[in-house]
This record gives sequence, structure tokens and C-alpha cells, in this order.
Amino acid sequence: MRKETFKNRFVQYIGAATALLLGQACTDLEPTFSDSVSIETSSGEFNGVASSSATLDALYSSGASNGLGINNAQTQTDDYALSEVAADNIAVLTRGADWSDNGVWRVLHAHTWDPNHLYVLQSWNKHNAAILLATQLLDSRSNPSASETAQAQVIRAFHVFSVLDYFGQVPFRGVDDDSTVDPTVLTPSEAFALAKSDLDAAISSGNLSTHGPDAPLRDDSSGGALTDVGQAMAHFMRARLNLNAEILTGTAGDMNQVISDVNAIEALGFQLDGLGADDPDGDESYFDIWDMANNTNQEVIMMLDGDARTRLYNMTHPNQGGWNGFVTMTETFRLHGTNDPAVDARVGESGENVIGLTTGYVRGQQIDPSGTPLEDRQGNPLVYEDELLTSLEVNNERNGIRIVKYPVRSASGGLPGDGFRDYVFARFTDAALMRAEAGLRGGTGATLTPLEEVNAIRARAGAAALGSLTLDDMPDVLARELNGEGVIGGRRDVLRRFGLYTTATWEMKTVVEDFRDLYPIPGSAIATNPNLVQNPGY
Repeated sequence: MRKETFKNRFVQYIGAATALLLGQACTDLEPTFSDSVSIETSSGEFNGVASSSATLDALYSSGASNGLGINNAQTQTDDYALSEVAADNIAVLTRGADWSDNGVWRVLHAHTWDPNHLYVLQSWNKHNAAILLATQLLDSRSNPSASETAQAQVIRAFHVFSVLDYFGQVPFRGVDDDSTVDPTVLTPSEAFALAKSDLDAAISSGNLSTHGPDAPLRDDSSGGALTDVGQAMAHFMRARLNLNAEILTGTAGDMNQVISDVNAIEALGFQLDGLGADDPDGDESYFDIWDMANNTNQEVIMMLDGDARTRLYNMTHPNQGGWNGFVTMTETFRLHGTNDPAVDARVGESGENVIGLTTGYVRGQQIDPSGTPLEDRQGNPLVYEDELLTSLEVNNERNGIRIVKYPVRSASGGLPGDGFRDYVFARFTDAALMRAEAGLRGGTGATLTPLEEVNAIRARAGAAALGSLTLDDMPDVLARELNGEGVIGGRRDVLRRFGLYTTATWEMKTVVEDFRDLYPIPGSAIATNPNLVQNPGY
């Protein structure tokens, strides 16, 4: 069982090593490796990690290793920036001097990034560092327990998937290689095989927790928790890997395996979290899926013990306690075809009908917890506008609809404080939609047809059933349900699977050359590892 108490000396050492890694990756003072960290004995030879449990903690922790832990996936930078901001659901608008940030957000949305982009570099560094740390833990000299081994295999598979997904090639350093040895570079098929073999081994080992949705949020004496990698999360990761196989390797994945993995998740007790009397936990709102104040949700496969406040603060105005940069695309909101939550609960109530912050698409006049209409900092009515967005650079404080899925939990109706720590990393609806898409791609083994699967999800939101469903309908189906969630490939991978990422246009983005399907290898990594070859176009 993973513990939340870290061995401070070990964590500090890993943090220092990763900080050194990141610093070296940003400079050219001397040639050093920039894609991994190393733990060595005083003699210079690897002899196992100092503590297997503390190493596993570091692979989870949002507080250790300068961003290496999987819990850091909840941040608005790095993975979220590369998978959501660079896709067609989310944008970050410059509002006067706010959110300019030297253009890092604008170039992602417009697909004009280069090899020096900060979030490209940070994503490269942290995922590659995590791959090496997991590899060190998995070495027999580290003496990991059977459970630690299985969890580390799934976590390594996630990081290998991420590097392959973003960059198309994965450097790999053996635990016995010192810093003078240039890491080998795995081809897409080799990297895919590594991730899949890790997942296959973890799933077949019987050493992952088989907990269902009623597990505790965090570790206790009972074993696996929702913040731990369990059997269901391993199946989710393998389904995602196979669904994306063609964009990762050029060869289609096993759609029957995708369906089988989702069936296995369902067999562990995970299901759609419904509404009202039909809901197994009695929740009254669609957005209770994201409210983990009580542990009755039947949908969440894995939580991150991080900080979900980011998903509120980056969307909301300073007069609501937020940062006011991120918005959702108006085109995505319009996919629902309604402004009425009685017709589709996923749109949420318009602001003038809500005291405090609403959930769903935050639009219209905003009202504070006392019932007073809010103003922006210039004294204009704070009305989030639902017009199509036309500029990334010139915006007022009111431009753009916001998307908020996490219910506000403070008694006053304002934004929550430090206790807001539960972030949904994987949920059953996402898995069910993978099963539906796999069925449309020729997979078999599901009880429901793809149309029945999608209509069950729509019915949960009170939306009318679709009369038909084709594979080409799925990007819109996925946008309506998963907008802004950005987990494990996120919206970018949806667009890539359907050939839309570079060829489609959306608000403030035109058609771009197809080399933008992959991100560039950071220049510092190219300079220090001759085995890496820059991706075409960069």
C-alpha cells in the first residue's frame, strides 16, 4: 500500500536531481543529458533506489521531484497546455497585460510553437525523468514489492505513452548507464511495445488493487484507494494506448482489446454516475461527478491528490477570486444546440440565474454569493459573452464563455480554499466513449451498440437520444462530454485520431502543415544527445 508520508531525505535528493536536470536542459554550459535523472551509489554504480516506497511516492507526488509525480497532471501548464490549449476546446486570451506570458499560450492555440517553447521543454523533461525513475524502481536491485512493481509499471507506461504521443520518439537510459552515455532512442513501435508490455504485466500479475468506486479517496488500512493506480486504471490506460495506436505507430490498435478493457473496468463496479432516483448514489446534479466531498461517486476510476482549484481559478474573473485567462470555444458550447440545462444538463445554468458561481458553461451576468451583480475591474457589468472569439491578443475581461465542472464547495458560494484537492484523472464515461469508438472502428465484444452507449450518456444529462451514429460523429460527441478535462492525450489526441488536428479550423486557428501533429524535441535535448533527431518541420 502506498503511503502519503515521504522519506524527506530521499525526496529532497530526487527533487535536487530533477532541478539540476531542468536547469541543464535550459542551458548549454556543458554537454549533459537532459532527458533523465540518475541515482547512484557513492562508487558511481547503480545499486537500487534507497527506498522503494519513497520512490513510488515520488512517482505520485505533486510536491516532490519538481513536477515529476503523476499528481502534477492537474496543472494548467505542460500536459494540459499541450493537449487542451493546443486543441479546439480551450483558449487562453490575452486581456490587456494579463495572460500575455511572452506569447506561450497564443502560439499553442495558433499552432506556431517552436523547439524553445517552455511547456514543450517542461513536458519533455518531467516525463523522461519519470521514465528513468520508474525504471530504477523496477530494477531487481531496488527490491520493490509486488504491488510497487505493478503500480510503477502502469506509471511508466503513462509516461512512455506521453513522450511518444507528444514527440514521436522516446529516449531510454538504462539504470547502469552513467551520464556520459547517450540514451538510446526507441522507435514508435518499440516505445509502444514497452508501454504495452508494462501494462500487460501489471494487469496479469494480480498485484494491483481491484478496488471499485467505493474505495477510500486516499490510503488507509484497507489497501487501494482512488488516488492509487489500481486494476481499473491499468485497463483504462491500455484501452487508451490501443485506441491511439495508429497515431502513435502508424498501425491500428486492437479494438477488441479496447472493448475488453472497458468491460473489465465495468466488471469492477464502475458505471455512469446518473441523476436523481436512477442514480446509485443519489446525486442530484450531473456535475456531482466532480464533487468528491463525499465518497459515493460510482464513476471516478482514479483521482489525483493534487489541486483541482486550477480548473476554477484559471476560468474565473478576479472579482470572483480567479485569474481570468482561460475560456472554452463558443463553437464547442454551440454543439449542445441549447442554452437550457433542462434540455442538456451539461450546459449548466446561465449566470443571471445563479447566486455565486455556476457549473457548466459559465456565461451571462455573473452574480456574487450575496446576490449582487458583479462588475469587471473597469466597472462594466461582468457578463461572459457567448459571441465567437476573434482574437487571442486583444480582449476585454468579459470575452469568452468559461467551462467549470468542479462544484464550488465553500459555504459562501465563492471559490474554495486549500481543501480543494481532488482532481478527476479518469472516469467511466471516458472509458465508455472509448468502447463506443472502438466499436465504430470494428471492435466487438460490447453489450451495448455504440449508439446505445452514447445515448445512455446523453440520457444521463437529460439530452435527447440520437437517431444514428457514425464514426465521423464521435469528435462532437466527445467534445460535448469531455470538454476541458484533458486527461491522457486529451482533446489533441481525439483530433489526431480523426485527422483533424492540423487540417481543421476553429476559432482563432487556421489550417497548418501536418508536421504540427508532433511537437519538436527541445533544442537542449538535441544538443546533448546525438541519438535524437529533430522532428520534421522544426
